[in-house]
Amino acid sequence: MSKRSRSKKQSGKQPSSRQPSNRQPSKQPSKPPATPAVKTAELRDITPAERGRAARSFYWILGAFVLGIGVIVATLAVQSKAARDYGQRVVQAVQATKPSENASYGLKCVTALPGALPRGILDCDVTVDRGKVGVVLQAEGDKQYRLGE
Repeated sequence: MSKRSRSKKQSGKQPSSRQPSNRQPSKQPSKPPATPAVKTAELRDITPAERGRAARSFYWILGAFVLGIGVIVATLAVQSKAARDYGQRVVQAVQATKPSENASYGLKCVTALPGALPRGILDCDVTVDRGKVGVVLQAEGDKQYRLGE
């Protein structure tokens, strides 16, 4: 510290901007707190009838949600069963031709079993490897069903 700053501290004098004021705070009448712009609603009692209606509505919504999930699961199960059944028919049709155990080849399912692909199936390939037949079904949503030996 410099001598000058020490001497000010020792003398007890403070700069004029920091001198305490001798004025008393003005006594203004205190204002009441401002009322909120939105009034809060008074609490009310819920009657047993209202409580029953609310519970019933909740259970109906919950039941509808569970039912909706069940319908989606059932739909997916039926579609996948149709795809697997089609794949089994293709395997049986290719095995009926008695493929040679010395040959390996691939073909499309529509060649082996003429007709349209089941709903939800995008592509179907048959592979014969040393007399063993395999079917790969490509379904919507990046699903794959593999059937055969």
